[in-house]
Amino acid sequence: MIDLVVFDMAGTVIKDDDVVLDAFVRAATETGLTTTREEINARMGMGKLEVFDELAGRQSREGAERARLRDAGYAAFRRTLEDAYRQGGVAAMPGAHTAVQGLRRQGIRVALNTGFYRAVTDILVDRAGFAGAVDAVVCVDDVPVGRPYPFMIFEAMARTQTPSVARVAVVGDTPVDIEAGRNAGARLVVGVTSGAHTARTLRHHGATHVVDGVHNVPELVRRTSRHPHG
Repeated sequence: MIDLVVFDMAGTVIKDDDVVLDAFVRAATETGLTTTREEINARMGMGKLEVFDELAGRQSREGAERARLRDAGYAAFRRTLEDAYRQGGVAAMPGAHTAVQGLRRQGIRVALNTGFYRAVTDILVDRAGFAGAVDAVVCVDDVPVGRPYPFMIFEAMARTQTPSVARVAVVGDTPVDIEAGRNAGARLVVGVTSGAHTARTLRHHGATHVVDGVHNVPELVRRTSRHPHG
């Protein structure tokens, strides 16, 4: 029996259209951090400051310079991303609202979690129409460290009073979404191919199930609740 479904946001329940990837690459270029779109894509879902810390650490082992590069890159990223989202274009994935409503009609609680910081999280939740539509929204600012650590999932469980990971399903479109779900010990760890990665990649990182999009999740939860090994 599943009591809580924890969805990732961008690329899972919210359309991404490479806005985040473009903001990362632009910010890195502006601040002199060397990276590629492929490298950033592999880190989607992680805490954004952690990504810039990794990039900065590769270019400078000296503490003060590393911190300067990290903070400059992160500031440029925040500015670029917030500008892009405020200009519009934020929308829910097709079927996302129906999926959330369907789960809640079954008596299943729904939480959103994201590697974004609070300001962008609030913009996305509001503009995509999820404000008041879910039981909890957890962002990287709410926990000591982001994915692939499982702390956002545990925070969602705490906020929804879900007693066991054996009653939790985690849904996301990136390897670190999947890894966080596995690290949490969630009963279902569902990859969706609506975002940045293929079914093969998501299975490689440990997804228990892979579906085309979030519209498939309510039926998957119903099926696995009836047949625990399905």
